[in-house]
Amino acid sequence: MFIREIKKKNPGYDKEFITHRLVESYRTEKGPRQRTILNLGKLDLPKEQWKLLADRIEAEITGQQSFYPVDKHIEKLAVHYAHLIIQKRLIRPESEEGEKEKPQYETVNLNSLTNTKSRSFGAEYVGLAAFKMLGLDTLFSQLGFTEKQGALAALSIIGKLVRPGSEQRTRRWAQKLSALDELLNTDFTHLGNNALYRISDLLLTHKERIEKHLANREKDLFSLQENIILYDLTNTYFEGRAKSNRKAKYGRSKEKRYDCPLLTLGLVIDEMGFPKLSKIFQGNISEPGTLKNIIKELEQNTQVAKINKSGTKATVVMDAGIAVEDNLTLLKAEGYDYIVVARNKPVDMSEINHDDLLTIKKDKTNKVEAQLIKKEGEHILYCKSFLKAKKEQSMKRRFQQRFEDALKQVADSLGKKGGTKKYDKVLKRIGRLQQKYASIAQYYEIAVQHKDQTATRIEWKFVKQEKAEQRFSGAYFLRTSRTDLDETAIWSLYTMLTNVEDAFRSLKSELNLRPVFHQKEDRSDAHLFITVLAYHLLNTIQTQLRQHDIHMQWWNIREHLSSHVRITTSMTTKDGRRIHIRQSSAPESFHRIIYDAVHLNYYPLGQRRTET
Repeated sequence: MFIREIKKKNPGYDKEFITHRLVESYRTEKGPRQRTILNLGKLDLPKEQWKLLADRIEAEITGQQSFYPVDKHIEKLAVHYAHLIIQKRLIRPESEEGEKEKPQYETVNLNSLTNTKSRSFGAEYVGLAAFKMLGLDTLFSQLGFTEKQGALAALSIIGKLVRPGSEQRTRRWAQKLSALDELLNTDFTHLGNNALYRISDLLLTHKERIEKHLANREKDLFSLQENIILYDLTNTYFEGRAKSNRKAKYGRSKEKRYDCPLLTLGLVIDEMGFPKLSKIFQGNISEPGTLKNIIKELEQNTQVAKINKSGTKATVVMDAGIAVEDNLTLLKAEGYDYIVVARNKPVDMSEINHDDLLTIKKDKTNKVEAQLIKKEGEHILYCKSFLKAKKEQSMKRRFQQRFEDALKQVADSLGKKGGTKKYDKVLKRIGRLQQKYASIAQYYEIAVQHKDQTATRIEWKFVKQEKAEQRFSGAYFLRTSRTDLDETAIWSLYTMLTNVEDAFRSLKSELNLRPVFHQKEDRSDAHLFITVLAYHLLNTIQTQLRQHDIHMQWWNIREHLSSHVRITTSMTTKDGRRIHIRQSSAPESFHRIIYDAVHLNYYPLGQRRTET
């Protein structure tokens, strides 16, 4: 083997382009010939070292060891190019079925056995199966994606499912850690970050069509009734200022990241957890004001029926943040029913008979009691949860402790040198504390004694004990236009809102929705959209697993599946040939359980063999 330099000029240009090729000589009946083994690109190596590199590549391919010290840079290049050559020869059509079953025997030197290029494919295999099950490969082809673009779209979405991260991290994962390229029958060796940026732009361009396809496909696959529409919002924060993104705004952060600009994601899902529609808003959006556009897009883009086959209206379930009176009026006008958390007390507490509450749930950890109050055109359900009460009482004690400790610091400063003593400034400090601890401060009575505009003493007392106990009692009210439901049915439908919370948890923790590193609006929107697409795969997989009574979180499943790998085993035969076999490790019991549940065979990739 030797290295040849190739010089080229494009017509009309003086610039000379230089590339290098690894070439070998071989004999034929017509005499010696030469052939290119591998294009090396432009080699950054002095010419006098080319022969040494070529020899080391040949030695690496044939399994020979060097007994002389070799420059680390040359050794690194030799290993890299040798693996490319072996991989290139391994990627060829598999043998005929009869040949694969035919026994093949070789006498090999066991000391020459080496294992290289170990790549995981278990979680990728399951993710790709969900990707195809949802018909995304076919859809992308219909949308005009090239074969390469389809593979990159699969990489972006499945990568977000299996190894979520930035485009740069996804590229490194695809090239160094994953066998997804083998599953897709493609090659990510020369993949760049820009290719992933461009495919994210392309996916975002077709967002409406993709979401409509997924809503219809999932409805058909899992016989979704779409009786319940769950809607909520969450937000994520930017790393950096994102000054060029008009949606990046400071607001109320659910992660308490008030130091960062935010981006808001609105998500509509059904009772089975499948997203129907996603919408990206600016970070300081008013939550109640988003519902009108969501309802409009829900009907136009996903064609979710207001009336199902049984003649029942679709029921919208929302949390208190969105359930303002205008939105409830809007839902009625648009032909929807609703179940929402009341923003205030819709009935007088005197109407609640605590001795006659109905137990609607009872288990080892919790007990929920309720009373139904019938109003004109609307029913009110008073609920009291013992587990919620326990949690709220703990919160109440913590808030009290923090508020009183802060008041004590203000009081102690009156007697310290340099402490705040002016009456008006002390009042301002107390006012800021009352604002900071508003949920508990309202139940305190605070008195500031002063003399000649100097505060001399601060006293406080927890005076509204009864009101505080009611506020932190674990009680809440549900409002619904469904006058056909009893207490248990109303409460059960409301608790489906936890499906949205589960979706947001998966998006943020398992799929790395946060933070957003992109600074441009389209790129940050695409990041959120691709994360939602990955959640479609995740929920498809978990729905299938639940049908087989497997209730594990995705992060745990993908961690276990990562031990199913592809690996190249190389060995030297007695007659000096070097054999390379690319094959999958035998699936372990956990792999088999998951593959059985999602109807996959144990060996998606056959064995491939080459000799050097």
